[in-house]
Parts: sequence; structure tokens; C-alpha cells
Amino acid sequence: MRDDAWFRRQVGRHANAWADRPREFTRAAARDALLALLALAASACVLGIALLGCLALAVFGPGGGWWLLPAAALAAAGWPLLRALRLPAAPAPGVVVGARQAKEVHALVEQARAALNAEPVDELRFDTSLQVRLLPRPRLGLLGLPRQVLVIGLPLMMALPSESLAALVLHALVPLRRETGWLGRWREPAAWVERRRREWAALATAWVPSRLLAGWQDAVIGPFMHRFWPAFEARAVVVGREEATIADRLVLAQRGAPSLATALMGPAIQQRFLDEVFWPQRWAAARDSHLPNVLPLRELRALIGASLRHPQAKSWLHDALQSMPPRGDLRAPLRDRLALTGDAARLSKRASEGRSAADALLGRQLDSWIDLVDAHWQREAAPAWTALHRRHRDQQRLLTELAEAHAGRPVAVDDLLLWVRTAAQVSGPAAAVPIAREALARHPRHPGVRTLLATMLLDARGPLPSRHLLPDLPPDANEAMELLREVSDEPMSEAGSSDPAWALPAARRLERALVQREGIEALRAVRLRIGELERESQRALGVLTDFSGPQTLAAPRLGGRSLRPLLERLKQERAIGRAWLVAKTDTRARGWVLHLLVIERSTSLDQPGPFHDWNELLGLIEPPWPCRVIDLAHPDWRGPQRMDIVERFQQTEGSRIHAARGG
Repeated sequence: MRDDAWFRRQVGRHANAWADRPREFTRAAARDALLALLALAASACVLGIALLGCLALAVFGPGGGWWLLPAAALAAAGWPLLRALRLPAAPAPGVVVGARQAKEVHALVEQARAALNAEPVDELRFDTSLQVRLLPRPRLGLLGLPRQVLVIGLPLMMALPSESLAALVLHALVPLRRETGWLGRWREPAAWVERRRREWAALATAWVPSRLLAGWQDAVIGPFMHRFWPAFEARAVVVGREEATIADRLVLAQRGAPSLATALMGPAIQQRFLDEVFWPQRWAAARDSHLPNVLPLRELRALIGASLRHPQAKSWLHDALQSMPPRGDLRAPLRDRLALTGDAARLSKRASEGRSAADALLGRQLDSWIDLVDAHWQREAAPAWTALHRRHRDQQRLLTELAEAHAGRPVAVDDLLLWVRTAAQVSGPAAAVPIAREALARHPRHPGVRTLLATMLLDARGPLPSRHLLPDLPPDANEAMELLREVSDEPMSEAGSSDPAWALPAARRLERALVQREGIEALRAVRLRIGELERESQRALGVLTDFSGPQTLAAPRLGGRSLRPLLERLKQERAIGRAWLVAKTDTRARGWVLHLLVIERSTSLDQPGPFHDWNELLGLIEPPWPCRVIDLAHPDWRGPQRMDIVERFQQTEGSRIHAARGG
């Protein structure tokens, strides 16, 4: 089965091959992509000719309807190919900026395109992000022929000067650069490979396997996505990383080090401000209203510049310099990109001084664009906003239910943990502290209780001051950090008194607090411990996901109220007939527990493909316990070799959590 571990191994192997012979490696990746395109195009041509032949027989051939049979067969065979050629990518975000609108912004884009001798940009959009993104939207599905959509975040324009915005636009357009002549494009096909990777990645992200007769409807798309695309992506990622480095160097040569440094450092801090402060505060209004009633960009216009002076700005920049890009982002780490500029890794004042790109390029139109993007955001956010409003009301009812149940008889520890989390989500962490303290009084050694109490204490206090400004912390903050140290440092072998699944989140929360305190020595020790815990977690999961040999299975270690969202979702899913939740342990895993959600398909025709991962179900199970979904329709779980373990899943006492009507 091709998972993240397989992908990382393939990328590592290809990176070594690219380092030895980069040009030959890139040409091999281009050849693979070209052969796939030719195979699709040839199949489409053959099918089209055959269908035209049937039509010609119908018009000019002898009488009778005998030709209907081959025509129907060809149509049935051609439908999967037609689906592959009509496969859509996700709609581009934001609002369209016409050619006669925002002329200065269009001129900036055209200037960057001309400097690179790049292909044209088909559409320009403004959205609410803090990025500049080039999004290909293929017209012919897997065959390509994309519309190139450039999306510029209006908050980014309000945060950066024009020179830095121009640097990011130039960086985004680098994949569209063209070599001179066909011969030059074949000799240096890296940009072409990167464009194909982006196009197919956009389709793979948006593709939803057919839920009706998937074996027929996805006969072309399925093999492409499950076999060709992962292998090609592992190759193309290596090429794409080098392309990202080339893009930085081109921007450096065209726009200079100060513009690139400002474009990198300012947004690194402002993105954390948006993620941790601004957007959570706006979405909190969903508690009181079932429709969006905020104007985020109108408010952000006055706040985005000040975010660089936020008390957490220095910590956010430190985190950004230490972190690695997420999967899918092929750019080098921020610290390496800044090293190219020769600029010190410090907050540049240029990002907060002077006239912003939004004011310089949009002028008096800025207010109207803000109103337009805000209105678009409200329409797009309305479904999620309404769902969040309903969830908040459900959580309020759950709090009432837990309080009433606890007044009659103390609830179990799982319900206490749920009570703490729910109270923090509804009323804030300060309101959850008394509940967490009562839980600690009843379960003083439970690692989850200690971790949640420490987290609530720290979250209620807010960012901790540097030890240089405040050498001695208040008692509640000291208590929280000591609790986190205890949980993260408990030996894995003490399974009787500790659940090791809590140690890693406790260590990570302690790391955040030490970064704020600037405790260098303590931070170094905690990061070493995090590395140990991550390695231990990987080893334990390796053992627990081995289904050969004897298995130790039991009923789940989750309370009924914690499972309620999952059970409601299972009731709505027609494709699931029965479901079991099993807790698997192993003496070699030293206290770790893996929860297995085992799904048996119903008799409904509305079924997803056998490779469907059911990730939306995992999101309904509370952390920190690791969980996996086992779909008994998946090829890995079908056949006599799996029959014994499947029977063990189904016969584990207390494991069945769902049965559809008649199941």
C-alpha cells in the first residue's frame, strides 16, 4: 500500500539519482509524463474515430439497427475515458479581477511575465490569503491544456510594499517560463515537468472517486491516480524542489535581496497572527449568529501592519525559522531562503513602514475591492459558519448534560476530559480550569488530565513573558509547566500509570512555553525528548499496524459521549452497513494503543471506490490516541488470508458501534 512512508522513501531514492545525473533524471521524468499524455490522447482519438464510424454506418449504411450494439459498447467503454478528460480541478478561490480593473496590478503581473519570457496568465483573482499562488485549471482533465490563474491575497497587498509584492509575483510565475525553441525545451524540461506536476496535483486533490460503479466509471482515472501519479509525483517533487530554488535565485537577480527578504519575513509572522489570533476571533462570532456577520478584510486593514509588533512576533519568527515546509510545499525552509539574500534573520522594518502595495496599486479602488472580497468570503464561509454555529449549540447542550450527570454521580475520566475540552471551546480556557482541577483531584496520575489542566492554565494566561523580562513566573504558570514536564518525562514502561500517547502533545506544549520564555538549555532538552517520543511513536505504530501473528484486541478505550459525533456520521453514511471500533495493544509497543475503525460495506449501490481512505471519520475521534480505518472492501483486506483477523475484529466483545437498519 502506498502511504507517506513509501512516498518519502521514493523521494529519497530519486533525490540521490537526481544528484548523480540531474539532466538525465529530469528528462526521464519528462518522458514518463509525455508517454502518459500520448497514451491518453491516442485512446481518445481511437475512441472518437470508432464512434464516428458508428455514426457513419447509422447515416449511410444499410438499414436496421444492428449498429446500435457496437455503438453502445463503444459508449460504455468510452465513458471512463471521457470522465478522465472532463475531470475538474477545484474552483479557484477569490474574486475575478478583469483586465480593465486594477490596471496597475495587471501591469505588475505583465512586467513579471515579460521579465521571465513566461506563458500568459489567463486570469487574475484577489482572495483573503497571505500568498501569491499560480493555480493551473486544466480544460481537458488529465490531458491538461490549463488555464493559468494567478491568485493574489489582498491581505498580502496590504502588508507588503510594492517591491516585495512584485518579488512574490515573479516567484509565482517562474514555472511558466519558456525556453527558446523546442530543442531548448527538451534539453531543459524542468519547467515543463513542474507544470505537469502542478496540473495533476490539482486534479488529484479535487478528485473524488465515484460512489456508483466505481470499477467502471473510474477505470481510467483510478489506475492513473493510484499507480502512475504517485510514482510520477515522487520523481517530479525532486525536480520541483530544484525549480523552487531556481525561482528564489531568479527573484534575487531581478528584484534584489531587500525585496525578497521583506517578502519572506513579514508574511511568516503575519500568517501566524492570522492563524492564531485574527481568524479564531472572527470565527468565534459563529457562536451567536448562524450566518457570517463580520467583515474580515475591513478589520484586517488596520491590524495587518501592527501584527509585526505583536508580543508573540519574535516567537513566531523563531518558529518559522526552525520549521520545515509542509508536504506539497517544495520551497526550501525559510532560514535557507533567507540565507540566499544575505540578510540577517530578523524582522525587517520595511514591511511595516511606507506605503503598502494595496494603497500604491489600487488607490481609491481599495475600499471597493475590500468590500467585494469580504462579500465573497461571507458567501463562501456561510456553510462552514452555519455548521460551526450548530456545533456550538450542540456543545452547549453537551455541557449541560455533563454537568447534570456529574451532579448525580461523578462521570468517568473520559467524560471529564471531554468536559474540559468542550468547556474550553465554548467558554474559553479559563472556564475549563475549575473542571480540570476537579478531574485532577479525582485522577491525580492520569496523564490526560494533567496535560489538559496544564494546557488550560497556559492558554488562559496567554503568551508567557521572556525570562529576561520576568524571571519568576506566577504560580499557575509554574504549575502548568511542571505538569507538562512530568507527563513528557514519564518512562514508556510505566504503562500502568501512564498512557504514552499523552507524552508527545505534553512535550510539544512545553516546547511552545519554553520558546516564549527563551529558556535555551531547557528548550534543547525538551526537543531531544520530543525526538525520542516521535521515534518511539513510530516504532509503536509499526508494531501495532503489523497484523501477522497473534493479536491482542479489546473494546475501545473511548467513552460513549466522545464517540457521539462519529456515530451520528455513521448513521448518515449509506455505504456503511456495520462498523466496529477495536483497541489493539502489543507488549512490544510498551503501553501504546491503536484504535481500529473497521468498516463493512452495506448493500447500497452508492459506494465509494475500494481505495477510499475515510479520513473524514478519523477527524471525529478525539486525540491523542492514534487511529486507523480498515475498510473490509479494500483489496488488502479481502481474501482468505485475512479472514481470521477480520473475524477477530468482529467477534471482539463490545467492539461493534454501528449497524445500519437491517444490518
